[in-house]
Amino acid sequence: MTTAHPTVLLVDDEKANLRLLSDLLRQDAGIILAQSGNQAIEKAVAMQPDLILLDILMPGMDGFDTLRALKSMPQTSDIPVIFITGLDNPQKEQEGLRLGAQDYIHKPFNIDVVKARIATQLEIVRSRRELQTLSEDLSRASEAKSRFLANMSHEIRTPLTSIIGYAEALLAGEFNGDEQQAIKAISVSGKHLLTLLNDVLDLSKIEAGKLEVELLPVNLAALLEEVQMLVADNARKKHLTFSMELANNLPQGILTDPVRLKQILVNLLSNAIKFTPEGEVSLSVSQQGEKMCFTVRDTGPGIDKARQAELFAPFTQGDSSISREFGGTGLGLSISAQLAAKLSGHIHLDSTPGQGSSFSLYLQAQPCQIPGKYDAIGTNKGQLNGKVLLAEDSTESRQLLKRMLQSQGLLVKAVENGQQLLEAAMAEEFDLILSDISMPTMDGLQAIKLMRAVGVDTAVIALTANVMSQDIKVYLESGFTDHLSKPIDRQKFAKLLNTYLPNCQNVDELHMPGEEMQQLMQQFVRGLPAHLRAIQQAYQQNNIAQLEQLAHKLRGTAALFQFKQISEMARRLEHRLPIDKLPLALDDLSQEVEKLVADTDKLSAD
Repeated sequence: MTTAHPTVLLVDDEKANLRLLSDLLRQDAGIILAQSGNQAIEKAVAMQPDLILLDILMPGMDGFDTLRALKSMPQTSDIPVIFITGLDNPQKEQEGLRLGAQDYIHKPFNIDVVKARIATQLEIVRSRRELQTLSEDLSRASEAKSRFLANMSHEIRTPLTSIIGYAEALLAGEFNGDEQQAIKAISVSGKHLLTLLNDVLDLSKIEAGKLEVELLPVNLAALLEEVQMLVADNARKKHLTFSMELANNLPQGILTDPVRLKQILVNLLSNAIKFTPEGEVSLSVSQQGEKMCFTVRDTGPGIDKARQAELFAPFTQGDSSISREFGGTGLGLSISAQLAAKLSGHIHLDSTPGQGSSFSLYLQAQPCQIPGKYDAIGTNKGQLNGKVLLAEDSTESRQLLKRMLQSQGLLVKAVENGQQLLEAAMAEEFDLILSDISMPTMDGLQAIKLMRAVGVDTAVIALTANVMSQDIKVYLESGFTDHLSKPIDRQKFAKLLNTYLPNCQNVDELHMPGEEMQQLMQQFVRGLPAHLRAIQQAYQQNNIAQLEQLAHKLRGTAALFQFKQISEMARRLEHRLPIDKLPLALDDLSQEVEKLVADTDKLSAD
């Protein structure tokens, strides 16, 4: 489509007219000249102009006959035609318009009128062609999404059929003591469904602009070791050689999003392993100027040039047979490319049919110092290792717990309610999940039931100020793996982390820098008057449910910071005191808050 510099075919047997029109239009369009109807047809077919200015009175084939011929041929039927005429004959004009002419320009020429009418027709041509291109793009996108939906239907139905079949067989007692086979098949199929769902969720977040990256100091060697552990087993199952080559000049730490970087690398390596029938798959890492380069090579069948451009588009795979043979959503490379862009990088593909493929991820990953607690796996005594999801609605509690975990070398994603917890657990893989029970939007019990229902089998520890045995029983029956009582005992906390996190050395007790702990504690105290006002307002409005919820939140956070008196007073408010005793309990809490705030202010002033 020639929108920047359109071409116009001028057809007139008078050279003076051709010269005049050429001079008039040359700055705005490319000019093609013809002095007869036959020449006009030949040049229109060969050169496909955007517009034809056609004289009516010409020897031999006149303008009307020329127009009839142009409209009768598929190659030229859509080219707009403006008649040039010195006649003042309404009947002739009607005949020309009936034959398909767009407009008339009368001789002698009015320069402004000529330019305006030609500009109008060229704009119509441009708009029509843009619409045609858009229509073709939309058609291709629609076809791709239709193929994707058909593929997803198959991808979802296959594991669902397995899950339902094995579950019904278990209910019918058909395994006669060999139930482990059925349970394993259900687990594998459920995880496959979760992978499909994660891909779709990631793409939807990217397209909605809601997927965020978090730049953190990352131990490069430790991250690459995790990547190797995740993919090496699949390579062994296919009898492929898997190797990793690290350049000598690599920094110990880089500033990037470890979760998304690992997602991209695992995706590229998993694809390479999936599509390589024999030979080897490798990952090499080097530093090239200010960029880090991660290159995945395979000895697979390779990809021809025509298909390479489509691979990074969503909903597409190399060809339709791929989805039938290997499965998958066709979203992985698209997601990886967009994640790379989020990390200020890009993915380059180099592939030749029959010679394998090479996918290179280039990232602007700034080298950085790694704090002691982020050292390589196993180098520090008491070092924890893994990725933890934390759900806690209290800002102060969430910050404190997050920093306690981070200080031990753990990667932590923190959310503030059960809905966010569910979304995060479905979208990403975690080694351990810690969840408060009482949270807004969706509480911990609702979240754990939904997580287990969709196949999230990660260990989940309930964080709760409720320590009654019947409460703990409800949590465990609902799907929680274990519980940790508030106020949190740091030795018990460390013991739970040692139990449920992979590849970690035992930590006796969780510690936190005193200065940082003091800042968080002061932040909590400064927020106490506002929290107290909210409790008092709930009482004044006779909103007892809201009062109990606020008291529960205060009870847990105060306990976490070792303010036992306030925690106990909040506990009394939470547990449905008789209505006539509420004012006295509120007064006691108010006095204790005032005293604590005053003492904290005095300490700060000193």
